[in-house]
Amino acid sequence: MRAEADPASPPRRFETVLLDAGGVLLDLDYAYLKRLLDARRCFVTEEEMARAEAIARTEVDRQVRDGGRSGEAWRDYFRILFGRVAAPPAIHEEMIDALWGAHEQVGLWTVPVYGAVSAVMRLREAGYRLGVVSNAEGRVERDLKSAGFGGLFDTVVDSHLVGVEKPDPRIFEIALKRLEARAETSVFLGDVPAIDIVGARAAGIAPVLLDRHGLYPAVDAPRLERLDDFPDWLAAATPEP
Repeated sequence: MRAEADPASPPRRFETVLLDAGGVLLDLDYAYLKRLLDARRCFVTEEEMARAEAIARTEVDRQVRDGGRSGEAWRDYFRILFGRVAAPPAIHEEMIDALWGAHEQVGLWTVPVYGAVSAVMRLREAGYRLGVVSNAEGRVERDLKSAGFGGLFDTVVDSHLVGVEKPDPRIFEIALKRLEARAETSVFLGDVPAIDIVGARAAGIAPVLLDRHGLYPAVDAPRLERLDDFPDWLAAATPEP
C-alpha cells in the first residue's frame, strides 16, 4: 500500500465514504473489447488493453484540465486506447460507434475491479455510510448491482440522471444531502485527478486517488495503487476519538 496523508490537511474523522464507479469499482469489459478486436484480426491481451485504457484516462484528465467536459472525451479516449494496442486507424471510428451502441444497451463498465466487492463490504462492516458518485449514462446503479454490489451502497448518484457531472461540486453535494452527511467528515476515492480530486476538494470533501497503474506520482492528494488497501488506509488516517 502506498499512500501518505495530505500534509496540507489536518486529520479528519471520516463517517461517509464516496467512491467513483468506472475505474474504481467497475472495469471496462476487456473480454468483450478483445472479441471485437479479434474479429478484426487485431490480437491483443486483456492486460495490454488495461494498461492502454489507463493511459487513455490520462487524456480525459488533460482535456478536463484544459476546460473540456469528461463526456466529450469519449471518442478521443477510445482512439488513444486503440492506438496504444496498435489497432489499425481505419477501424477506429467504426469500433467507437459499435462500442457506444453497446454501452447504451448493456453498458461497457460492468466487470468488478479485483477485490472491489470485498473492500466495499469491509467498509460497510466498519460502519461507514457509503455512496457512489459517477459520471455515467444513466445505468450505473444497474451495472453495480449486476457486478455484485447490490445492497452495499446507501445512494448512487449518476450524472446523467441528476444533470450535473464531476468536477462540478454540486454532484457531490447531492450525494451528501441524500446521505445526510457533512463534507468535513466525508472522503471520496476516484481515479482521474482533474475530475475526481478537483471536484471532491471543491465540495470540501477529502480526496484520495486510486492510481492502479502508477500514472500520477505527483498528484497533490493521498494515492493508493490497490482498492483493497483503502479500508486499511481509512482506518490508519482516521484519528482516535
